[in-house]
Amino acid sequence: MQEELAVAEGGAPLSQVERVVDTFVAPSKTFMDVRRSASWWLPFILLCLCSYGLAFGIAQKVGWSQLVENTLSENPKSAERMANSSPEQAAATRKFMAYSFKVPFYVNPITNVIFIAIFALALWATINFGFGGKATFGQVFCVTTYAFLISCIKTLLAVVVLYTGKASESFTMDSMVGTSPGYYIDTPGVLKTLLTSFDVFTIWMMIVLGIGLAIVARTKRNSGLIAVFGWWILIVLLKVGYAAATS
Repeated sequence: MQEELAVAEGGAPLSQVERVVDTFVAPSKTFMDVRRSASWWLPFILLCLCSYGLAFGIAQKVGWSQLVENTLSENPKSAERMANSSPEQAAATRKFMAYSFKVPFYVNPITNVIFIAIFALALWATINFGFGGKATFGQVFCVTTYAFLISCIKTLLAVVVLYTGKASESFTMDSMVGTSPGYYIDTPGVLKTLLTSFDVFTIWMMIVLGIGLAIVARTKRNSGLIAVFGWWILIVLLKVGYAAATS
C-alpha cells in the first residue's frame, strides 16, 4: 500500500473523470488525489442520475402501488396489521408508503447529501477518535461519495432487469437483482434479511470505502476497513433485529 501511495502522491493531479474511473480499477489513486482536493461534484451527479433512472424504471415497469404490495409481502406482521385495519386506514397506510418510496427518489439530491453526510460523520469520528486519524470531514465526505459509485452498478443492473422482464410482483428495494444469497430465498424473515445484506456490490463498496478512509486519515488500511465494516455490521444487526420483530 505504501508503494502505491508513493506513486500516486508523486503523480499529476487527476481529473474528475479519472477519479471516477480509478474508483473502480485503482481506488488508491483516487483517494490519494482526494487528499489534494476534496471535490465530489461528479460522483454526486452520477449517483443522482442513477437514482432517477431507477425511479423512472420502477414507475414504468412496477408502479409505486405494486412496490408497496411487494414490500408488504416481505413483512408478514405489517401485512397482517393491514388486513386487520379498516379499509380507510389500509388505504391511507398504502398511500403513505407509496409516498415514502417516491419522495426520496424525486428529491434524491437532498436525500443523498443527508445520507452521505450522516455516514461520513460517523466514519470521520470513528477513524479520527478511534484510530488516531487525521482526516477532515470534507475528505471523508468526498471518499464516501466516490465509494458509493460502486452501488451505481447494481442500480443500473436493476434498471436493465426491469426493462427485460423482471416480474413486477417480485421487485422490492431489497431484492432488485440477484447479487446476494438472500435474493434466492423466498420466505421472508431473519435469514433472508441477513443473507440479503451480503450483497456483492455492498461488500465491494465497503472495501473501497475502507481503503479510501485509511488513505485520507493517514492510518493503516486495516484501521479503515475495521471502521467501515464495524458500522456495516451494526447496520446489519439492526436490520436483522427489525426483521425478527416484524416477521
